[in-house]
Amino acid sequence: MGVGFLQCLKINMNDAQSEEMGSDALEIERIYIKQSFQKQGLGKYLIDQAIEIAKNHHKRDVWLGVWEHNRAAVAFYQKLGFVQTGVHVFLMGDEEQMDFIMTKTLS
Repeated sequence: MGVGFLQCLKINMNDAQSEEMGSDALEIERIYIKQSFQKQGLGKYLIDQAIEIAKNHHKRDVWLGVWEHNRAAVAFYQKLGFVQTGVHVFLMGDEEQMDFIMTKTLS
């Protein structure tokens, strides 16, 4: 059995973003941390890395989508300064689901 990944961060800029957010924004499309490594500050570390990349590319906003029922993740992002700025509806099979779009404006 392989080790697998402990953490993963996928970001998108410009036309690669999954929503039309403009050239001043950077999207965090995926952030994963293996469950046994959660609650150790790695999530904040990955967010901080995305923010640094955004600053280095002169982006004004960092945004992400989070499932509306993932209360722990919503609270985590709010703690880091993200606010809900919209919603995105998607289909999971035949069922409509909703992601909150959460954005942090950089200083």
